[in-house]
Amino acid sequence: MSENFWKNAARIWLGEALVVVLALIALRKGNPYGYYVFLRWLACPLFLWIAWKSYLREAATALTIIACILAVIYNPIIRVMLDRDRWELLNLAMAAIAIWSGIKSLQFAAKNHEK
Repeated sequence: MSENFWKNAARIWLGEALVVVLALIALRKGNPYGYYVFLRWLACPLFLWIAWKSYLREAATALTIIACILAVIYNPIIRVMLDRDRWELLNLAMAAIAIWSGIKSLQFAAKNHEK
């Protein structure tokens, strides 16, 4: 692949990388409550963006649905109340879905770059 592809690749998965970093920080014990509010305000639109990207690719229906579900769970307006153990599982799932989306985005970009 060309050098130009790799220069533009960061734009392709930057949102997903941000979600992974946010999720890993959320797994740390002792975060202030404000961090989790901040996490909701960032995770919700990022997952809507991931869902939109996967919807446009038309090949990742499961990713689109899961990203929409996570956007609803992490929405900051109508909060979903769960215990800490369930939030930890969701944060792990959030990181896994973001990694999956990043891989799919790079595959899609590479396929379209070859054309």
